[in-house]
Amino acid sequence: MAQKSYKILIVDDDKSFLTMITAILMSMHSHLVIETARSGKECLQKVKNFSPHLVFLDIGMDGMNGLVTLRFIKSMDKKALVFFLSGHSMEYLKDAVGMVHVDGYFTKTHFLEILKNKESLEDILNEGKVNK
Repeated sequence: MAQKSYKILIVDDDKSFLTMITAILMSMHSHLVIETARSGKECLQKVKNFSPHLVFLDIGMDGMNGLVTLRFIKSMDKKALVFFLSGHSMEYLKDAVGMVHVDGYFTKTHFLEILKNKESLEDILNEGKVNK
């Protein structure tokens, strides 16, 4: 039986990080359909047109940051899972998560380690869930 395709949107202002994460996820899971965005504004347009199941969202983007972008995403699509990715420390992430309703979070370094060690997308997401 064929696996259902799973739509993921990865949002980060660092083009090389987007390229790397997209390549890793695509090599692990052929059933993923991945789109990318490099700003909060572009992210919201993609959410509207692409309707992702999952959004990996950078917090520290210029212009509309990830905290503001998250609020708009959740108002547009309450079912979309949103996980923060950040180059900031885990303490910073925990403080940010306390301000908004996000489904999970990872530091970028930890996220890359998990991608190398986890077999399934569900295992990856379980590692970063806010309420495990």
